[in-house]
Amino acid sequence: MPTIRILSREDIASAITMRKAIDLMRDGFIALSSGRASVPVRMNMPLEEHGGRSLFMPVYSPDHGQIGLKVVNLSPDNPERRLPFIHAVVMVSDAQTGIPLAFMDGEFITSLRTGAGTGLATEVLSRPSSSVLAMFGTGIQANTQLEAVCTVRPIKKVIVFGRSPENTEAFVKRIEQQYGVKTASAKAPEELAEADVVCTATTSLTPVFAAEHIAPGTHINGIGSYRPDMTEIPAQTVANAKVVVDQREACLQEAGDLVVPIRRGNFDESHIYAELGDILIGNVASRTNDSEITFFKSVGNAIQDLVVASFLEERARQEDLGTEVVL
Repeated sequence: MPTIRILSREDIASAITMRKAIDLMRDGFIALSSGRASVPVRMNMPLEEHGGRSLFMPVYSPDHGQIGLKVVNLSPDNPERRLPFIHAVVMVSDAQTGIPLAFMDGEFITSLRTGAGTGLATEVLSRPSSSVLAMFGTGIQANTQLEAVCTVRPIKKVIVFGRSPENTEAFVKRIEQQYGVKTASAKAPEELAEADVVCTATTSLTPVFAAEHIAPGTHINGIGSYRPDMTEIPAQTVANAKVVVDQREACLQEAGDLVVPIRRGNFDESHIYAELGDILIGNVASRTNDSEITFFKSVGNAIQDLVVASFLEERARQEDLGTEVVL
């Protein structure tokens, strides 16, 4: 009889490292940009009476012989309820038979693969000597963003920009204990100029920093803006940067950091330099000099979920992880 594996966040955490997740992102983005993955733009369903929304993200990978589907529920008021902002599940099915193979905690996978995508982009686009990270946001996404950047670059100092002083200080203490890296909350906006790498993981509708505070040579990862009305990065910064995206089609529909300035005439679609997969394949060059500002814009892609989930499904069956249920 067919069986399905149910994996909790504890099962997932025990089966994969951030370094492995970053390597899987490389496979996923190459497949995406080379046309070896079918990834429709996700369905975004507003839940107006609750102020939230649900996202439905399908993907088919011939390389894996699998279909993936992630359902993400976003509830902005949840932090006040002491609940996670994101709840999600990921399902993997056999592409030939349609038999479901695994059902997993999508919140953990989302955080892991989003951080891993940033880690890969930072490895490809930032200066190898980058040692100072500026982090905007202190939520669950910020944790994996920081872990991933520290995995690929010799980070010695972290500057945290957060809205809540209490949450920011708690985040600073946690990062110092976990990574042993000098970490401090920002006292002034101008401190951003110290950063070699900047990560934004917020739900802000407006830019979270001023363009003049970005130093030459900085690499920026923008992962918080996932709607066309959300902008974390100043239009001037985007205009001055080499812009690399996870998927061109999705970003032109969903990424406010690009959609808003394009609508205002700051630049047009041709300002997008490449997809990250194009650089990984070798179709175009990466960073060309140490003073270049690079900007990786990601709205999240279902191929990221599938490459991680496929690895976990195989690992779970090999090592008898999770709970096996007969269909």
